[in-house]
Amino acid sequence: MKLTSLSASNISFALPYRSLLNRSLVTLAIYQGLDAAILDPCDLALNATIIATEALLGKDEYCLKYLEAYRQGKLELPQK
Repeated sequence: MKLTSLSASNISFALPYRSLLNRSLVTLAIYQGLDAAILDPCDLALNATIIATEALLGKDEYCLKYLEAYRQGKLELPQK
């Protein structure tokens, strides 16, 4: 079995709005079958994006992880 991984922040090095690019890359990579990623675990928006992406792609059966993240407040992003 072949597994895929990536370092999400490499794609956005020295670019503005790095977090936006990283979130977009991870979303596309999950869609294409990404198995593991090296990323910033403190990026709340990225974590919420991963949870939502997995729910929409059917990788989160019955959206249980998504609902649990909602209950724990992990989907609420700080407003700027």
